[in-house]
Amino acid sequence: MAKREKIREKSGERFKQFQLEILIVFAAIILIVTAFLDYIILDKSGRAMRQTVSSLIAANSRQLELNINSYLDRMQTVPTLLFSDESFYLYDATDDSIDEYDKVKSEEVIKDRIVDIGLMENYADFGIIYADDHKVGWISHGTQDLFPEGGMYDAFAKYIVNPKKNDGWCFGINGNTDRMYYIKRLNPNAILVSSAYTKELASVFIYPEQLDEMNIRLVDSDNTIMFSETSEEIGEKLPEAIANELEANKVNAKFADMSSSIISEDYIINSNVCGNDWRVICSVPTKIILEENLKLRSFTLRVSMGMAILFVFIGLFLITRLSRPVDGMVTTLQEKAEIDKLSGVMNRGTFQETVEMRLQLPMDNRIIVYVMLDMDNFKQVNDKLGHSHGDQVIIRVGNLLRSIYNSETIIGRIGGDEFALYSECIDVDKAEVVDVTKEQMDYVLEQFHDEFVIERDKCGVSISAGVFVTDKSDITFKELYEKADGALYKSKQAGKSQYTLIEG
Repeated sequence: MAKREKIREKSGERFKQFQLEILIVFAAIILIVTAFLDYIILDKSGRAMRQTVSSLIAANSRQLELNINSYLDRMQTVPTLLFSDESFYLYDATDDSIDEYDKVKSEEVIKDRIVDIGLMENYADFGIIYADDHKVGWISHGTQDLFPEGGMYDAFAKYIVNPKKNDGWCFGINGNTDRMYYIKRLNPNAILVSSAYTKELASVFIYPEQLDEMNIRLVDSDNTIMFSETSEEIGEKLPEAIANELEANKVNAKFADMSSSIISEDYIINSNVCGNDWRVICSVPTKIILEENLKLRSFTLRVSMGMAILFVFIGLFLITRLSRPVDGMVTTLQEKAEIDKLSGVMNRGTFQETVEMRLQLPMDNRIIVYVMLDMDNFKQVNDKLGHSHGDQVIIRVGNLLRSIYNSETIIGRIGGDEFALYSECIDVDKAEVVDVTKEQMDYVLEQFHDEFVIERDKCGVSISAGVFVTDKSDITFKELYEKADGALYKSKQAGKSQYTLIEG
């Protein structure tokens, strides 16, 4: 009997090991192929694509920077022509010592000069504002309307932040986003204010055909968008996601004196600083750039799945062919399964065979304990709570018995809701065995009572037992079964949920 069990165990282990090896081989092949295609080819392709696009954006951004600087230089160069004659830039309308007639004459000369100069560029405003808000030249109604209560001079003068050239730029003054202003100081009480419509910048912005999804923005020192292909953005702040990317790459919100290229998971960005600290920011979402790569990834995954399916079929074919020699053995092991699948203890046939084998062993001074356990009202569980719940009860009974008894006790399920226990003691007084057995049965009933509270309350489930203790050396399995079954019957007749112990 022991030899047969060893053969079964060894054969089962060999078959399991064989199947495991086959599955590992084909799983490894699938993983290696998928990893090669996805993480090597696609990853390298994605990185190369992002780097190429970043280079294109950087080149475009640099060209935009040059174009804008050229445009701004022209706006800055023209006003310097007013310094060709002292009478233009030294005149101070706030000087009360100047005769009114002389003021009129001087301002006519200045105005004529401003007209001549202003016609050289497409200015929206081109005039001189004095400390008392007196104006010479043309200051449009659009600009004047921004200061209904005066203060135009002071408002523009504060933007003169370049001490070397005594000039500065501003955008969005008093909420106006239609114009960008260039301001230059002529003397302590006079500033030149010139402006151009921001839409004029469209002439210097380049949109490469290869990157039609790219967003190009010109922002001022406060991250306010001065120009964008999306007109609704003008006057708004730079999108937070892009601003955060720039900040994370140590590009200060007030602008560092440098350009930067960023390749992140979400965006490819290039930022170039213009001569007046405004910035050209070109950005494109990474996912748009990688659309082709995603298509390639999808194709690769489909190919990988096809290969995986192919490998599975090959594996099944090889397993079928190579496992034929052990097929008969597996079938036999399945038909003679030793463990009851539901309860996890021995099935009836195995239990009886194991007990009979133990009874055939010659032993002196052996005390045998055979217990029959039967659940009371188990049918009510199936009827009221369902068969699946009944199955769970059987499982829990098996777990309970295995947790109470040690490995020396043979446990079997010999019927639907019937279980049996076999144990033996050597060189122990029979009375002592009886006492210990009673204690164990009391504990079994107590544990069963605590475990199945819901089933007891709803279905009246309990457990009854019949116990037979004997020291006969020539007793058979049939006798053990009949004696314990008789004791079980007495427990049932006495009201259930109890045990009856008899000796023989």
